[in-house]
Amino acid sequence: MDVVPETQRPTALHVCTRYQRGGSERRLRDSIRALPELRHHVLLGAESDLQLARQQTGAERVWALPTLVRPVDPVRDLRALVSLWRLLHRRDYAVVVSHQSKAGVLARIAAAAGGGPPAVHSLSMASFGPGYGRVENRVFPHVERALGARTSAFCVVGADLAQRFAAVGVPPERLHVVRSGVPLPGRLRPRAEARRLLDRRHGTVPGRPLLCYVGSLEPRKNPLLLAALLRRLHDRAADPPDLLVVGDGPQRDRLTGELATLGLRDHAVLAGHLADPGHVHDALRGADLVVLLSEAEGLPQVLVQAAAAGTPFVAFDVEGVREILALGARGSAVPLGRLDEVAGAARSWLAAGPAEREPRADLSSWAPEAITAAWRAALAPVLAGTGAERLSARG
Repeated sequence: MDVVPETQRPTALHVCTRYQRGGSERRLRDSIRALPELRHHVLLGAESDLQLARQQTGAERVWALPTLVRPVDPVRDLRALVSLWRLLHRRDYAVVVSHQSKAGVLARIAAAAGGGPPAVHSLSMASFGPGYGRVENRVFPHVERALGARTSAFCVVGADLAQRFAAVGVPPERLHVVRSGVPLPGRLRPRAEARRLLDRRHGTVPGRPLLCYVGSLEPRKNPLLLAALLRRLHDRAADPPDLLVVGDGPQRDRLTGELATLGLRDHAVLAGHLADPGHVHDALRGADLVVLLSEAEGLPQVLVQAAAAGTPFVAFDVEGVREILALGARGSAVPLGRLDEVAGAARSWLAAGPAEREPRADLSSWAPEAITAAWRAALAPVLAGTGAERLSARG
């Protein structure tokens, strides 16, 4: 096979609003790994960790656009749009792949203006729907409908989320389900062994039932509700559980204070961010129940990990929860905001105890090779005729 000189290989530009340690950042890395035929440039918003992005993506070039920020800011948003338009028309990019909402809107407008490269948008979650405000629910469906006709492909984390975008007028044939890469355990420890590890590593109390939350401590995830939930369970459960929180974020101190105010300081452990995926797997495996109280998701990756660990979960009924249940996971989807119903479902799962047989959810679409194949299948038609004709769905 002929070897294409490095300088002649087509280049993809990835635009991401904020690069830190979330699920959409994993999708950016997945897309780069799936397309080794291309060179990759990564343009990030002002709130990004550039060093982390350079380490994790392996992209040829990673840099920041200071005017690309998460909040709506008309002046900076216009400047970011102009900068993107100039970049896309100055450089010969084969495709622009946008990640996260603000980058998705601005990059796709810039690409569409004046015949720029084809645009692909990676969808990790919606920008409208339940859990969003009145303004978002009025504006963003119209924005996505308008941009949908100018977006060559959407790579969507789950079928529920794809249906939401199809319902507002995005062409269904452009919506491709492409899972987010998430570390899954190669083998499962016995539950008792995993629990002993938790007790030793984090100081959880042996013998007490244990809830586990894994995720960022930020408002969208509603971490403060964890304290209220634990209080309800202590008030009403015969054998009340403790709580293990894995993750960090801006609401950590408030959660600590709320637990103290509710008299639960001795019944909760905040372990912080765990860099070792194996330790996260042990937390999910050793717990009796996983809880997720987010007000909006695309497809909750922690529930995929809980399903892989065979541990039941209780979550608000946001996008992706029922999709995971349909694949064979054990758990309950509770209407958004109904904390009393969450507590009731949690009591039921805790009383039921472990399943007699280990549950086996079908998580084959999260296998690395399946994710790579899905990215390539979605992008192959987009890249046809751009200088990347050799790209195939199989790789």
